[in-house]
This record gives sequence, structure tokens and C-alpha cells, in this order.
Amino acid sequence: MWRNSATGWGRLARFFHWLMVLIIAVQFPLGLLMVEAYDAWLAGNGDTALVMLLSRAHNTLGFLVLIVVLLRLGWRTANPTPQLPAALKAWQRLTARTTHVALYGLLILLPLSGWSALSAYDGEFPIFFFGWDDVPRLVPQATPGSPFTSDLFGEIHESALWVLGTMLAMHVIAAVWHQFVLKDGILARMWRG
Repeated sequence: MWRNSATGWGRLARFFHWLMVLIIAVQFPLGLLMVEAYDAWLAGNGDTALVMLLSRAHNTLGFLVLIVVLLRLGWRTANPTPQLPAALKAWQRLTARTTHVALYGLLILLPLSGWSALSAYDGEFPIFFFGWDDVPRLVPQATPGSPFTSDLFGEIHESALWVLGTMLAMHVIAAVWHQFVLKDGILARMWRG
């Protein structure tokens, strides 16, 4: 069943969820490697080809995160959201809903802040999406004295990354707790529908 039901997530919602898990599992370490390679390149002892390869992959996956989360949100608005287990307390329901809204917000903020950091960069550095290396800038290139610099957007990007990592860890812990302690089937709904 492709569509969600009142009690379970449909195949397309589950596909989007697990695709996002896979992209993030690759994107996080890839981003750390890219920053390390870029810093070495700036210091004069890095490999330009490696920086470009890692940047191309990280940029492309960032755009894919944005595309998938927007598709997922579109699908979610067109389908019922499965009901939470009746045994959940009000604060647990509020926490679940707030966490999901925050996760969606961060999954939009991260690619947009990364795109903005590349766009505002005051040098020449391409913005990649698969084989396209001339993606338009999201914000204007920074000029001397501009408050909206690549560093500002980079700090937003990095901060959002660590907040997302913390929230994802809490999300996973909660799913495991529901599955193995409460045994209310929350994780099974996203795994099997």
C-alpha cells in the first residue's frame, strides 16, 4: 500500500524516510572529510582533485536532501499521518510532533545554509549538483563589509548540523525505546508499515 493509513506509514513515506537515513549516513562523514581536505588545500598541502571530488559529492547529496525532504513534506500533506498510540501521554505526543517539525526544519535549513555559504563565498568556487558545476547562487556573493558572509552561513550550517545530530540521536533512542521497552509498534510502523 503506497498511501498512509490511520495506523501505519505507506510505502512511499517509508521509502522517503529510509532514503533520507541513507543520505544522512553518507553525508555527515563526507562533509567532515570535505572540510578536512579543504583546510589542507587552503594550507597549501592539499589535493585539489580530492577537494573537488568531495565537494561535488557533498553538494550533490545536500541538494538531494533538500529535494527529498520537500517531496516527503508534499507527500505527507497529501496523506493522513498515522495516529500515535493511544497510551502516549500528552507531553509525549507534543514531544513527538515538535521533534518531527524540528527535524523537517533542520533538513531544510542545512542544505539552504550550505548553499548560501557557497554562494556568499568571495572567491571562485563552483556549486555542484551531479555533473552541473554552475548552480546559481542562492544569495549574493559577499562584498567587503557585508554582514552576510560565507563564514556566517557556514557557522549556521555547522550549528544546524550538530543540532540535527543530537535530535536524530534522540529520535533513534525514542524509536528503540518504543519498540523494545514500550512494545507499542512505533518503529515497526516505519519498518513494515
